[in-house]
Amino acid sequence: MKILKKFWLSVLFLAFSAACSISYNLIGSYVDGDGVLIESFGFIPLSFLFIFLALISFLTSLFWNRNNRVF
Repeated sequence: MKILKKFWLSVLFLAFSAACSISYNLIGSYVDGDGVLIESFGFIPLSFLFIFLALISFLTSLFWNRNNRVF
């Protein structure tokens, strides 16, 4: 539980990233009658953004508490 207190923001960003990836796959894509591809493309870059933010927040909290390391 001590690890979760230090890295709660990273876990939150990872959950958002997973939610975006799952939403993109569940919504899916299709071609309408005019031949235009309809998809929810915005979830892909959002997922990558949340992964990047999770990595940054993890590294920041890891090095911010060098004296009180969890590991």
